[in-house]
Amino acid sequence: MSTEGDRAPASSRRTSEAGPRELLLVGVNHRTCPLDQREPLLRRATYARLTRGRGSQPPWEDLALLATCNRIEVYAVSATPRAAVEAITAAFEVRPDSPSIYVLRDAEAAAHLFRVASGLDSLAQGEAQITAQVRRTPSERPEALQRSRLLADAFERAARAAPRIRSLAGLDEVDASASHAALRFLRTSVPIDHPTVALLGTGKMARIAAASLRGTSRILVANRDRNRALEVARDLGGQGLGLDALDRILETADVVLAATGSRKPLVSSHRLRRALAHRDGRPLWLIDLGFPRNIDPACGPLPGVTLVDIDALAPWGAQPLPPAAIARAEAKIRDEAGRVVASLQPSGTEDIAALRKAVEQIRRTEVEEALERLPALSDTDRAVVDKLATRLVNRFLHGPTERLRSLPEATRAEILRELMRGLGGETR
Repeated sequence: MSTEGDRAPASSRRTSEAGPRELLLVGVNHRTCPLDQREPLLRRATYARLTRGRGSQPPWEDLALLATCNRIEVYAVSATPRAAVEAITAAFEVRPDSPSIYVLRDAEAAAHLFRVASGLDSLAQGEAQITAQVRRTPSERPEALQRSRLLADAFERAARAAPRIRSLAGLDEVDASASHAALRFLRTSVPIDHPTVALLGTGKMARIAAASLRGTSRILVANRDRNRALEVARDLGGQGLGLDALDRILETADVVLAATGSRKPLVSSHRLRRALAHRDGRPLWLIDLGFPRNIDPACGPLPGVTLVDIDALAPWGAQPLPPAAIARAEAKIRDEAGRVVASLQPSGTEDIAALRKAVEQIRRTEVEEALERLPALSDTDRAVVDKLATRLVNRFLHGPTERLRSLPEATRAEILRELMRGLGGETR
């Protein structure tokens, strides 16, 4: 795993001197923490809270926050893991010994990351969407945290290994997502031929559900942007509406599947109670894929209403796996996890760090020269160019540096010396 191209700040060097680096994971997921407890935790799960008051000496060298509908997890590389756990749990306002919190270290933490990236730890077991989320996580951090490559390389490795792990587990050809779990629930639990299904939202989860329902249901698509709803509905042979039609939808639909990014419930118990008065006793199924929830939990007890949130879909998301397939996947996970943990240690990485530093200097020079020739660019556009160059350099260097680490020290040193000569630098 590569280290930061620029010289690490003094705080990081002092932290690493406290002891060997450890990969640390502090998190909650759908198995350990119910939805009504994960929601307030999600509001507190921010980089601002994690780094507030840490000054120049945080108890970690690198930090990454992974938040999905199934989990909220903080990964850290730290030479003082106890202090790091205390800092993370304090930021989230939970006790380190809370039964909903899991704390994993080194190989266990790395193995968990690979299970997450491959979808094995998801409610919809084997889902592929989580792989992209894992890959994006390091680049979505604040700029100050992107200076280190320790976790970025670990997350990239996990994302690259995910398809192979899914294949070993026999999940590579399985329809797996929260939307597919919702569809399995709908088909087994809603005894209505050709039901009217209303989709709140036009994101990927809603579109997956709608595509599978085409021809077997009457589809309504509602979105804040009515034009977007009309576009999606046209492709699916349904009817597009704005969210101003939500009351009418609640009065007429048999099933409402909500999958929006709203931070507050779209359907309140008061609103639903009004709609139920116009349904003549017809049952209504509400499927809430939102996190935070799109439908007020108080809607569940209302007469004639069946409300299913994302956690309740777990039985429809599970995929029974043969023991032999699980063993194959776990063997791959253990092997990859061991590589990640070994690569975190600074021994033998100094020359690779020097290579990255030299490449980074070249990148900066080239970007500065290019931007001088493009004076009309806005600050936003200039930042895009700079970030693109950074991502390209990191992508090009990842594979070669991983290969270098696998070589004997003498061979690696010789190759690095030749590379540095070509770049005009010298190894230490």
